[in-house]
Amino acid sequence: MGKLKFTVFLILPFMIVTSIATAQKIEKVNIKGYVRDTKSGETLPYANITVKGRKYGTASNVNGYFVLVNMPVGPCTLLVRYIGYEAFELPLEAKKGMESLTIKMKQKIISGDEVIITAENLQTMEVSKTVSQLRISPREIAKLPAIAEVDIFRSLQLLPGISAVNDGNAGLYIRGGTPDQNLVLYDGMTIYNVDHFFGFISAFNAEAVKDVRVFKGGFPAKFGGRTSSVVELTGKSGSYDNFQAVGNASLLSGSGLLQFPIGGKGAWLISFRRSYTDFINSGIYDSIYNAVSGKNNGDDSEENTQTQQPLGPGGGRRGGPRQAPQQETFVPDFYYYDLNSKLTYSLTKNDILSFSLYNGRDNLDESQDLGQLNFRRPTAAGSDSSASASISDITQWGNTGFSGKWAKVWSDRLYSNFLVAYSSYKSESASGFSTTNANQNTIRRAFSSREENEVTDFTLRLENEYQLTSAHKFEFGFSRTKSDVFLNFTVNDTVNILDRDDEAAQTSFYFQDQWNVLKPLAITIGVRSTNYEPTKTTYWEPRASFSLNLNRNIALKGAWGQYHQFVNRIVNENVLEGNRDFWLLADEQLDPGYAEHRILGISYENPDYLFDVEAYHKDLDGVAEFSQRFRRGPNMDPEDLFFLGTGISQGIEFLAQKKSGRLSGWLSYTLAKVEYTLDVFNDGEPYPADQDRKHELKLVGNYGMGKWNLAATWVYASGAPFTSPEAQYSIALIDGNTRSYINVSDKNANRLPEYHRFDLSVTRKFSSETMNFNLGLSIFNLYNRGNVWYREYVLDTSPVIVRNVTTLGFTPTLTFRVAMK
Repeated sequence: MGKLKFTVFLILPFMIVTSIATAQKIEKVNIKGYVRDTKSGETLPYANITVKGRKYGTASNVNGYFVLVNMPVGPCTLLVRYIGYEAFELPLEAKKGMESLTIKMKQKIISGDEVIITAENLQTMEVSKTVSQLRISPREIAKLPAIAEVDIFRSLQLLPGISAVNDGNAGLYIRGGTPDQNLVLYDGMTIYNVDHFFGFISAFNAEAVKDVRVFKGGFPAKFGGRTSSVVELTGKSGSYDNFQAVGNASLLSGSGLLQFPIGGKGAWLISFRRSYTDFINSGIYDSIYNAVSGKNNGDDSEENTQTQQPLGPGGGRRGGPRQAPQQETFVPDFYYYDLNSKLTYSLTKNDILSFSLYNGRDNLDESQDLGQLNFRRPTAAGSDSSASASISDITQWGNTGFSGKWAKVWSDRLYSNFLVAYSSYKSESASGFSTTNANQNTIRRAFSSREENEVTDFTLRLENEYQLTSAHKFEFGFSRTKSDVFLNFTVNDTVNILDRDDEAAQTSFYFQDQWNVLKPLAITIGVRSTNYEPTKTTYWEPRASFSLNLNRNIALKGAWGQYHQFVNRIVNENVLEGNRDFWLLADEQLDPGYAEHRILGISYENPDYLFDVEAYHKDLDGVAEFSQRFRRGPNMDPEDLFFLGTGISQGIEFLAQKKSGRLSGWLSYTLAKVEYTLDVFNDGEPYPADQDRKHELKLVGNYGMGKWNLAATWVYASGAPFTSPEAQYSIALIDGNTRSYINVSDKNANRLPEYHRFDLSVTRKFSSETMNFNLGLSIFNLYNRGNVWYREYVLDTSPVIVRNVTTLGFTPTLTFRVAMK
């Protein structure tokens, strides 16, 4: 009886409190709406919306839609923040039957009784509370130093954990991953090639992009098909109300953007950018071309009879060393362009249709007429013969993509996106050397080669978000992708080095639950499954992440996940020519790539400063390389020249950021290691990967002075590893011919010198009654550091000639922008 009384004594207060709470049940409502730019009407994706003084909070989705569920009826204040915009408070009355809100944000001081400015949030970079997630403001990166023009991907290279590896590559090496291991999405379509001009300019016009998110690792279950990271770009939709026009000019290219409203319910945006390098050769064009063509030589002044050819679309140097042409003033015919077009239309307030198009292309013609040359030919008289000689060398590469999306709000809590997307990347290269005698008969064709690589995919994707409670958000979806890859390498019209034409289909499902278990703890658990038809296997990818607020300013965060990749860019090793890469689909012989991510971090943040530390470790499998150095005979199957192995990537990143005030910026340091193990190299011992950098330090500063803005960056990195050829020898064959062999060092056993440079930019704003103007001066590599890009070898001499080919030195450029008010 005593125990019973004690139990009743414990339960009774709980029952009384529960009864009172039930009797006085608080009414709940949902607050929903869209976050938009007050001037253009653009929706702002991934804005943060919180309720001041309460634990409630959410983020807008890719279309700017948000919902706060189960909010108590009564007065409250929404606090809205978005990178590059001023944060503000919006007082309102939460009540039944509330209409959808339209929250408009702008950079200037907002006036009015209902909106009160609380703080500035104009930083270029924003670190998310989610582990390993960053965002940048495309409008703010225009203030940073750049090569030739505003560049999204080169700005991303200034972020912690993201390396450029060298100046001649706009691709992103994120935490030891290679550019092909990044899933790059532009309005839902996959973009395979992310650069112009041999890697110096990224493929995306910053004027056409409104938001950029980067997941450096541990990315959620909705993303798949890559093993390193995700870069998600959202294109501008245009203004529903006003016509707008923007023009830009630099020393390399010009661009324009037009936005047309459609009856107050939609908009059409079109932007076009084209270089004028095929008819105007500016100083910066000459500097970049000299760099990529191997004419920027370092401290070795000895004349070299051979030069390295320019970078191809994959980032490696195309072709081998060739005889220097007689025309020293030869200038190639080259240009690039990209086109963005997006049509958005609101069928209803809950139904939005959008259609997005991207097309970008590079065209390079290095063909030359070398004129009349003397050739020593074994004739009966033993005399020389004379003939005209020519070099044919044409390269083209680019992307084409299209996406159509229907965004549907089914209810306050349920939101869906249905996407249809097509993407194609194609590169073509043809080169040859021929001579013609006086009778116009071709008497000699010394060498010719042709390369063609094409990747296409067609995707259907359904994504759903359901806000079950204020603490629970479910995401689930389905996708079906069909991929085709064609690859052909031919030498002298008859010898096929590689010839493949593959196709594959994959079907994926994903589910993810974001759960705020307690007020300080948030957990995200998800799983993705992909059935890949060529291997007849279903690949399961569990993923999990968490964030724990230890107090108001300090948060602990972490993530774990497994990832597979089914289309890979294979490295083609050639120690003389550089690496020439190509895309292939995984199959039963070429395993899918695999990575397992482990991440742990801690951060301290207040309104003015952020200090963030993250450590990561990635186990890699399916590392692939194609190398002809192990070819044992002319009839060897090319498939036997693919080599697979494993690897690890690990490191720790430190970030200190000043977010507000006239002076803003950040300092980041990364200590990292990337190692591969392939049995065929270095007797099976691990070796540094091409992108391995032990130390990387970046300083970024931005200072605003009214209409003037001064920005500077300084970058330091350890030297890149490389494999050096050490000697060349020939062996006489039974048939009387000879075969040349090159003896090389251990794989990546050497290091280039350390890399560092300082960049500076100044911009000035002007305005009239109808127009805004921006004039900018940017200086790349201000103190003219001769950073070594690669080393060039001539093995026919004794001793071997080794020359440093350097990247861009002191390079100034001007930019000009004009926009309608």
